[in-house]
Amino acid sequence: MRVLYASRRPQPDVSYPRLSLDELLAEADVVSLHCPLTPDTHPLIDAAALARMRPEAVLINTTRGPVVDEAALVEALRAGTIAGAGLDVYEREPEVHPGLLELENVVLTPHIGSATFAAREAMGMLCVDALRAVLLDGRLPANALNPEAVGARATP
Repeated sequence: MRVLYASRRPQPDVSYPRLSLDELLAEADVVSLHCPLTPDTHPLIDAAALARMRPEAVLINTTRGPVVDEAALVEALRAGTIAGAGLDVYEREPEVHPGLLELENVVLTPHIGSATFAAREAMGMLCVDALRAVLLDGRLPANALNPEAVGARATP
């Protein structure tokens, strides 16, 4: 499989080609979303974005529900604009857009995408490492999202 990615900033550890989101939507067979929910990503995938996708493409959302406009997704799936979708998160969780429930070209799971032993163990170890960093070493954890909020104490 040829892997591509779209990001506002280049990811130095990623060796795959970086495209604009528009380019990625036009080229990808599978679009898997991995972004935070921000004003810029609410919604990231709307009717216009879905229209840029290939008719044989599949959209996967395991990130945050409101990143995808579900009403637009239902219409795109019904019209054959895209071939299918897989959702583990929902725009108005725990509610699921009723149109999604009627479609055979969508797979819906109840927000359990990380429910594997390996994923849960890794999540637990991240917590342990963060607790050790703060409580035993007196430093911020390596994966702190907003170290600037701590000011001068930020010592990654």
